[in-house]
Amino acid sequence: MHRKSFPQFIIISGSGKKVGKTYMAMALIRAFSRKFPLLALKISPHVHDSLASAKLIFAAEGFRIFNEMEEHHKNSGQFLKAGAFKSFFMETDDEHLETAFDIFMTGCNPHNHPVVCESGALSDHINPGILIFITDSQQTRQADKLKTKQRADIVLEAQSFDPDDIICRISFSDHKWDILDA
Repeated sequence: MHRKSFPQFIIISGSGKKVGKTYMAMALIRAFSRKFPLLALKISPHVHDSLASAKLIFAAEGFRIFNEMEEHHKNSGQFLKAGAFKSFFMETDDEHLETAFDIFMTGCNPHNHPVVCESGALSDHINPGILIFITDSQQTRQADKLKTKQRADIVLEAQSFDPDDIICRISFSDHKWDILDA
């Protein structure tokens, strides 16, 4: 499958829960939102009953997209607290991810702002400017996770990385994220 290029995206993926994906996303948002408007996107395949202050902006079979309205302890609220210009939450299964993503891009990001995205599956569908994979060797067993790890531009060991060491190697210019030469 050909993955269309979206160089304005950084995707943070990982081998499982509690590996540091949100921690890394928040550090990136804090560092870069001071320089330009930055959107945050959390994609999850799980339906969430309680969505705090999130406003439903689009729903169709297989997916829902929410705009987070205030800071709170869930990912999308934490992204606002870190400085995101806007924060979105998308619930979608893999079958509907491409359609949901297309709607996100046209309806939520028509100006192609840079995006920091936490997602386990989006990099299967798009080629981001930078793909960061956070691994816990005890969890990286599933074939789809291994494929994502192999595609990653940056691989970090869970709970043992300093986000500042990564951030200083990243830049955004000409509508794309880049890794600076060492």
